[in-house]
Amino acid sequence: MSEALSQTVKKHLLNSIQHMKAVKQCIENEKEALKIRDIKQIQMITLEKQKLLNQVEADINDRQELLTSQNLELDDESMLALIAGFPEKVSASLSQGWQQLISLHDDVKEINQANGMIINKGLQQVDAMLSILQYNTEARTARTYNAKGRSIAQSSRDLGQA
Repeated sequence: MSEALSQTVKKHLLNSIQHMKAVKQCIENEKEALKIRDIKQIQMITLEKQKLLNQVEADINDRQELLTSQNLELDDESMLALIAGFPEKVSASLSQGWQQLISLHDDVKEINQANGMIINKGLQQVDAMLSILQYNTEARTARTYNAKGRSIAQSSRDLGQA
């Protein structure tokens, strides 16, 4: 394959890695902001994250165009096949870059899932607090029992009536 094509793939991988590293840093910052519930910081990070994800999406589109221009399928195996078609030294370097990009993607996915769990935990806590304040018996998941182990009927009074 041509030197120009290998340089195009190299440039693409370097840009993609740079963008994915930025996304990783952004969602790590998001994780810290979520932990301390800093709403302003979360809002700023969300805007930054959207911009970065747009760059990653553009990288994916560029990669798809690159593969299509070489009459290859739009999948990981085709990218590996494209890389394997270059001379050994070039192929090894590009393969290393591709593996780094995949590793970064996996890291981002893992951190993002952790952020989702933090958000869900926060929502559960807010729901529990609202249930207590509203004394919504349908929203409560825990039942109250007396010393004999029998269920105690829930009162229908509002917190304001207590």
